[in-house]
Amino acid sequence: MRLSKLLVVTASLLALAMPAFAQKRLTKEERAKLPRIAILEFKAAPDAWHGWRFGGWGNQMSTISNQLRDLFTTEIMEKGHGKIRVVERERLQEIRDELNFQQSGEVDTSTVQKVGKLLGVKYVMTGKVTRFAYKEGGFGTGWGVGALVSKVTGDSMAGAVAGSVHVKKASFTGRLDIRLIEVETGEVLGAWHDEDKLSDTSVKVAGTGAEVQYDEELVNKVFEPIVQRITPKLIRATGIANSESDD
Repeated sequence: MRLSKLLVVTASLLALAMPAFAQKRLTKEERAKLPRIAILEFKAAPDAWHGWRFGGWGNQMSTISNQLRDLFTTEIMEKGHGKIRVVERERLQEIRDELNFQQSGEVDTSTVQKVGKLLGVKYVMTGKVTRFAYKEGGFGTGWGVGALVSKVTGDSMAGAVAGSVHVKKASFTGRLDIRLIEVETGEVLGAWHDEDKLSDTSVKVAGTGAEVQYDEELVNKVFEPIVQRITPKLIRATGIANSESDD
C-alpha cells in the first residue's frame, strides 16, 4: 500500500514537471518568426531636470537613454518568456542614420511606422524621461573643512583637496512615460507612466558644489523599479503574454 502511494505521488510530481521539460529549444527558423520590438532612444522633457542647480547630468542624457533601453531589454526578454525579441541598439542606429532621423520629444506615428517597417518589427516602444528631480538636504563638508585642514597642516594644497569634495544627503525622483505602437496599424496599444523616488542618498559634489558627479548606479536605482513595473503591462499589450508574465 505504501509503495502504491509512493508511486502515485511520484507520478504526480513528474506530471507537474513535464511542462518545464517539454519546452523545447526554438530552432533558428522558429526564432525568426517571433514578433520583434524596437526601443527608440529616450529623450528628456524640457522641464525634466527639476531642482538641479547645474546642468552636468542633462549632458548625460544619451548615456541615461542607453541605460534605460538596456533595462527594458532585460525585462522584456525575461517577462516575455522567449516569445518576443528586442532589436539591437546598433541595428536601430543604422536605420536612424539612413533616415537622418532626429528624435526630439514626441515622435509622430508615421515616423515610428517608417522606422518599424525598415527594421521589420511588429512593435515600437517610445519613451521619455519626464522627470529626474534632485533635492538637496542634510549636511555637507564644504570649504570650511578645507580651511581647517590648511590651518592644521599648514598646507594650502591639502586644504584645497579636502574642500573639493562635499558629501550631501539628497533625494532623486524619476518618472518615465512610455508608449507602445503597433507598426502595421499605427495604433497606440498602450501608454503608461510611473515614477519612483530614492531618498537619503549620499552624493559627492565636486569643486565649489556646482556639480553632482554622474553616477550610473544611481540612475539604475531610480529607474529600474519603474521599468520592472511597466514591462509586464507592455508585454500584456502585445497579446503574446500569458499569466506567467506577471510573475
